[in-house]
Amino acid sequence: MAKEVVFGRHPVMEVLKAGRRKVESIFYVLQADQRLKDVLELAQKKGIALKTASTHQLDQRTQNGMHQGILAVVEPVQPYDLDFFIDMVKSKSPTPVVVVMDSIEDPHNFGAILRSAEAFGMAGAIYPKDRSCDINSTVVKTAAGATEHMDFCRVTNIAETLRQLRREGFHIVAAEADGEKQLPDFTPMFPLAIVVGSEGKGVRPLVRKNCDEAISIPLYGKVESLNVSVASAVFFYEVSKKMRH
Repeated sequence: MAKEVVFGRHPVMEVLKAGRRKVESIFYVLQADQRLKDVLELAQKKGIALKTASTHQLDQRTQNGMHQGILAVVEPVQPYDLDFFIDMVKSKSPTPVVVVMDSIEDPHNFGAILRSAEAFGMAGAIYPKDRSCDINSTVVKTAAGATEHMDFCRVTNIAETLRQLRREGFHIVAAEADGEKQLPDFTPMFPLAIVVGSEGKGVRPLVRKNCDEAISIPLYGKVESLNVSVASAVFFYEVSKKMRH
């Protein structure tokens, strides 16, 4: 099986704590060992091979990413098929919410959306095989460990996926700047799927056609729009408040 690189103190620690992915080995810069003490101790307890490396070597392995002197070689995130994914998220919560990522190609946006989604209690994420980022090292670093605590599903066709989610009882909303209803007036129904679209283009028309409604975030300043990851965080926060009341 192909291996993946996870780098940065916090992402590596979350991989170790979650224990969902097999860690083959960890490389660290000797001069950073005190700063990484808790990570290295946990890795030792788990019997993971620890190897020293130079900063230059880690720069090369991470393409000059912010590795903070540590890198783990791990198995990739394994997305579930849709049927199993739906059963999984429904079994974990009476009010499951999933995010459907329509054509999010920038790994920093992708990772930031996942970070907010996990922080506000979203159960998992669905994303397409084409016109989309995959869960790579940059996504994992940007998500700051969120990838280790969510369930994932990678699908061929988002519109057809939304139709299946509806058959399974999900209410489906598109987060859109021109939505017919504003977020403060939105009362979520569960299970819920929140569809977020790409920078600039938003949710694609065919995908939006398969949503039950489109919801917008009211803006009160002179800036007319938010970055997709920021807008997603606002949306997830508002929904999370209503999940718990």
